Amino acid sequence: MNEFEYLEKSKNEIITIDNLNKKRLKPAFGDDCFIRYLFSDKGNENIVLDFINGVMIDLNFQTFNNVVILNPFNLTKYLNGKESIVDVKCITEDNQTVIIEIQLQGNQYFICRSLYYWANSYSSLLNKSENYTKLSPVISINVLDFILFNDIDDFHSCYLLKEIKHNKILTDHCMLHYIELPKFNLNNNKEKLSSWIKFFKGENMSNLIKENNIFEEVEKRCRSFIDSDPLINAYRKKEWNEYFYKDMMNVEREEGIKEGRIAEQISMATAMKKDGADINLISKYTGLTIDEINKL
Repeated sequence: MNEFEYLEKSKNEIITIDNLNKKRLKPAFGDDCFIRYLFSDKGNENIVLDFINGVMIDLNFQTFNNVVILNPFNLTKYLNGKESIVDVKCITEDNQTVIIEIQLQGNQYFICRSLYYWANSYSSLLNKSENYTKLSPVISINVLDFILFNDIDDFHSCYLLKEIKHNKILTDHCMLHYIELPKFNLNNNKEKLSSWIKFFKGENMSNLIKENNIFEEVEKRCRSFIDSDPLINAYRKKEWNEYFYKDMMNVEREEGIKEGRIAEQISMATAMKKDGADINLISKYTGLTIDEINKL
């Protein structure tokens, strides 16, 4: 599909709750307008609270009664690229901070990235000269559409600071959750969390509502998003930008491979010519023309 055909198809496509649901994990995942809106727009506190509690229940941690969203969604800031790098940042009723990041692609370096964001959030709790007793737990939840831990089968893992001999937790101030979507299958039936993973993976909304009534509220917010011209236009623009970025990167990659091959041919031809090899033999083994070889 060429660029014109893609744009025409995209512009004419009618966005519904269910195909919006399925598009969520396309390349805009990490910076997606819709997921930021859903998890951090004012009025969506119950939605993000349900997701956080689903993560906590899954590994038998305490749940929360309410959250306050610290970085509410702002369309203008989003369009200007000034939104926070961490997708969602909340604080619970007992002063625990929860940061949520959703990432499409990555590798082992993501571990360092998640630690950096956790450390940044933790250090920002304390102003200069304030007492360390004012520090409170920071919970990092990372939803990943790639496999980070090849040696662990569970799709949900959590890391704490522990003493290795006695398995003693040093502090509850550091907690990092990693949810690896590719590892999830329908046999991983984990109550609230299971419904949310299905949501991220594109499950039909009517099926999700049967499993978890919070998705009645999610469905309403989806409709609000679709019915808002500024929001849906930002959503489409993000998809277009990602499409053309990938297309440009593919072209640059192909050109880079071609340039690399030419450089190898020239290097080989130069060495052979220096050793006095026959020009026809040089042409045969390098693929360069006789005129190109004579100019070397």
